[in-house]
Amino acid sequence: MAEDLKNASVEWLPERQYRDNDQKALWFHDLLHNNPPSTPMGASVHHWPRGTQFASEWIQFPFSRGFDYVLYNGRIYPGPIPILDEAEQQRRLPAFQAKLGDLIENWPERYAGFVAEWTSMLSYLKSIDRSVLPMGKLLDVLRETIKISKRSWELHFVCMYPCHVAYMNFENVCAKHGINERDMRILLQGYNTKMVDVDRGLWRLADLARDLGLARDFEGSDNVQSLFEHLRASERGRVWVDEFDKFMAEYGRRTTAAIFDPYYPTWIEDPYPALSTIRTYVIKGRFDFEEHTKKIIEERDNFANSILERLKGAEREEFAANLKHAQNTYWFNEDHNFYVEQWTYSEVRYSVLECGRRLEKLGMLPKADDVFFLTISELEEVLDDLVLDEKIGAQMHSLRLASLTSDRKGRWEELKGVKTPTIIGTIPPVEVNDPIFIKIWGFTDDVIRGKAKPQVEVENRFEGFPGAPGVVEGYARVIFGYEGFSEVMPEDVLIAPFTTPAWTPLFSKIRGVATDSGGMLAHAAICAREYNIPSVVGTITRGKKVTESIETGDYVRIDGTKGVVEILKKGALAAEKAG
Repeated sequence: MAEDLKNASVEWLPERQYRDNDQKALWFHDLLHNNPPSTPMGASVHHWPRGTQFASEWIQFPFSRGFDYVLYNGRIYPGPIPILDEAEQQRRLPAFQAKLGDLIENWPERYAGFVAEWTSMLSYLKSIDRSVLPMGKLLDVLRETIKISKRSWELHFVCMYPCHVAYMNFENVCAKHGINERDMRILLQGYNTKMVDVDRGLWRLADLARDLGLARDFEGSDNVQSLFEHLRASERGRVWVDEFDKFMAEYGRRTTAAIFDPYYPTWIEDPYPALSTIRTYVIKGRFDFEEHTKKIIEERDNFANSILERLKGAEREEFAANLKHAQNTYWFNEDHNFYVEQWTYSEVRYSVLECGRRLEKLGMLPKADDVFFLTISELEEVLDDLVLDEKIGAQMHSLRLASLTSDRKGRWEELKGVKTPTIIGTIPPVEVNDPIFIKIWGFTDDVIRGKAKPQVEVENRFEGFPGAPGVVEGYARVIFGYEGFSEVMPEDVLIAPFTTPAWTPLFSKIRGVATDSGGMLAHAAICAREYNIPSVVGTITRGKKVTESIETGDYVRIDGTKGVVEILKKGALAAEKAG
């Protein structure tokens, strides 16, 4: 396929710019993690492709060396690095099977070691007060932060290979016994993750507000500063604020957007996402996490026992072993978001932003967060010169930094309005049937080739993956990013292009969810299952996007069992209010 490379170009990070030679490979827009354009800083510290390459080599994955990435219209486009030589595949296979087998069989112990390494590295960065460091030491911390980010992503994918293999192995075993993937996931629900801990903490704070008689304070205020001022004026309010501060100290290192770019502030810097979520929880009423968890665990265990009871001998042993492996590893699909996508990116942001504050103080940047429109190598070069001689370093760089970052920010804003293709490069002649493409992004071969279409072509009807079972009807709430979180009210049916870990707190108050993109291991499908709400994901896999036809206020039905979304009445909410 041909692309207009001139229109696709940005002048930052030239080594990642999509070029003529790149057209020979297949690249896809990672809209789940990088839907808006990346800032120059975000593109230059985009370490997950490197993590895939490290993990692939470490585990000797036979069929791929991981992923590379290019920039197109300022967006991140990853692409696989396949191993096509069958002889090399065979050479790598024994080591792969040995390492994979060890990780899967001993997962609780191995994962505990990975968590210990994550926690040690990130707690070290968390303990540093960057604001008091001299410039030279701040530069050292910045470089340490980047090294830790790279290592964090290495661990991420070392873990992900065994988790996905265990899931797919179990899927194959279930298929032998007539258990489809939708029902199989009942067997994997009810396991705690760090991301669920965040939601549980938000609900506890909402319950505490009601118990302290503060519900009306939350219901009547949507301004963070005035709410805190009001709460601190009373003894009961101060009790609540103290508990909120404890929560933020543990869980506030998460970005408001949860996309792979340190440009976006964290909850610690901007607590509005947490407070607005608590506010809607207060309005909705109590949500009993313990009762909910007990219910889905009971459903899981009863289903597992019913299957094991009808299996005998080797079949029973095979099913039990694969069930154990899948249950041990499945919840990592959400757990890693706490350590990598959230905590790691927060520490990168804090280190880079403090450098921006220094440049602002020296008059080299108008605002501290303009630093995100430099690349990491450019920032290190500026700091190196300032450490060597502050006066000369400032003199060398002041003339260009402000205009450079201003021009880039303007270009970045322009790119937000540029429509970008899902696939660029060359689609291979053979069928693209990578299970990860399908499970995470929903990129089937038909989607890649532009041939996706629904099985039943009916107006106002959309098909996708059955992310979580059940049927629900309600008024649609269409949002496209974290900026719309405050608009989501209890009992809404969420319609979105995708969801990310930043969206998780919405799941305990909505009735159902449907997304344009994603597969059965996408965030929306996993969270919907845990919160027992119907979900349809990846309607683009059937040639339609729910966000392009459904509007806020439409009355819709989500059938998460069949994977179907329907508009029952356009503009229903507006008509009801008018009537």
